[in-house]
Amino acid sequence: MGHDGYSSSDPMPAESLVAPGTTVPLAPITSKDGSDLRPSSIELMLFAELERQGIRYCHWKSNIRLDKTLCGREDIDLLVHPSDADAFQRIINECGFKLAVSRMGAGHAGVFHALAWDPDVGRLLDLHAYHQLVSGDSFVKSFRFPVEEDLLARTAPLMGVHIPDPASELVLFLLRMLLKHNSIVEIVKVNAHYDECRDELSWLLQRSDINEAAALCEDWFPSVQIPIRQMIDCIAKGSIPLRVAMGMRVAWALRYHRRLGHAAAGFSRIMRVGKHFAMRFRSRRNLSLLTGGAWIALVGPKGTGKSTLAKLVAETLGKNLDVKTIHLGKPPATWLSFLPRLFVPAVRKALPNERLSEYEKPERRAERRYSTFFVVGKLLVAYDRRRLLTRSMRAMSSGTIVISDRCPATNATGLDGSAFDDLAITQAGSPFQRWLMERERSIYRRLPKPRLVLKLSAPIATALKRDLARRKPGGPDPNAVLRRWTLESEAEFAKSILCSIDTDGDLEETMRKAVTCVWQSV
Repeated sequence: MGHDGYSSSDPMPAESLVAPGTTVPLAPITSKDGSDLRPSSIELMLFAELERQGIRYCHWKSNIRLDKTLCGREDIDLLVHPSDADAFQRIINECGFKLAVSRMGAGHAGVFHALAWDPDVGRLLDLHAYHQLVSGDSFVKSFRFPVEEDLLARTAPLMGVHIPDPASELVLFLLRMLLKHNSIVEIVKVNAHYDECRDELSWLLQRSDINEAAALCEDWFPSVQIPIRQMIDCIAKGSIPLRVAMGMRVAWALRYHRRLGHAAAGFSRIMRVGKHFAMRFRSRRNLSLLTGGAWIALVGPKGTGKSTLAKLVAETLGKNLDVKTIHLGKPPATWLSFLPRLFVPAVRKALPNERLSEYEKPERRAERRYSTFFVVGKLLVAYDRRRLLTRSMRAMSSGTIVISDRCPATNATGLDGSAFDDLAITQAGSPFQRWLMERERSIYRRLPKPRLVLKLSAPIATALKRDLARRKPGGPDPNAVLRRWTLESEAEFAKSILCSIDTDGDLEETMRKAVTCVWQSV
């Protein structure tokens, strides 16, 4: 099956099938912007421990990008001998990896995920560990390659990592790429970045002996009666229809290596693809930690960077895990509070004494003088927060990490928590007001507590400077920062783990400290 005048019987070297200039060298480790990539200390420790304890493993695919893998830029794809599974689990636990599961049930037998946070590179490391080789399209992986023992016996070191010898990796690469052309979704995914496939083929061909690879393919997969040069030619120069046709031939030849029949695989693919795009539509990820979800709250005075840091923490963890962000300082309206909220701006404009700034003044707080309008407003906010937290806790119970900007305090500071202490209730002007206050306090007492509270702090001068740079309705308000500073600084959060973070330094470094605290608590 030749293309452009090439026949599998021609003596042309296989390396020449890839266009000149497509080779991607393995080194040096340099990013696209020219900056050096820092190797991950956790990955270096992982591979050193695997070597020290004699674990039979290899990084079995995509080794053209092994440099980026060691820097945390690519997934770690390890084949591990089943007999070494227990020791392997101990090693990854000691290196800081946490097991992760698919929220939509899209896992595969003999394969598991684990994640580790490396503050040095500022990334989550994604480990895919295989105890059996499964392949095919990325959603279903319908085929099993029963060559684990042989593959682990044919490894060579590269950058301190065991990888398959070039001929072995070439054979698996050819079969994997062609099998990916048996699904419409996978065809679209693969061909969106097909130059990378040609680059990897070129890299493998430069390192491999084609005759050795052909003999190995015949030994491992005797049912594949397709000359290896035809497969190379098809991947290197063939059009998409030709690759699809070749992929169908390979799939038929490997039909006795299927893990799932055609009907079961088709049904599984529909379910997995549907769930995948449903989650993407909701801007959610598939993975969650085996230990379950958690509620993480960021609190602190105005201007300490709560919103900015909450967004960065969510983005960092959300690249791999299912993460949801909420703002408890501004909960969405419920059916109970929707109409009253419409009238709040007009009432506060007509009655200047009912503005929040008035109630935040120390002398007004000391008097504990509250209007019925204010008490009702606080009660409605409590309802809104309870509704938001109820929904968020359902997601957390399903494995989602919930990141909240602000959190109800457990002491009556009047900010984000109950506004009324015992003395305020005693001095209430009417039984109706007392009932409303008690109801508001009851709601806050029964709210769930976050697992971790990141308590942010910064000098008052820094907070005022940040407030001046904020774009918000009404412009900067330094008086509001000063009024609320003491109240927000004195907030308490009982029954939660507290982690204090100074946000006055470099934003990237602050983000890494915050994610480190989160990772230790989940």
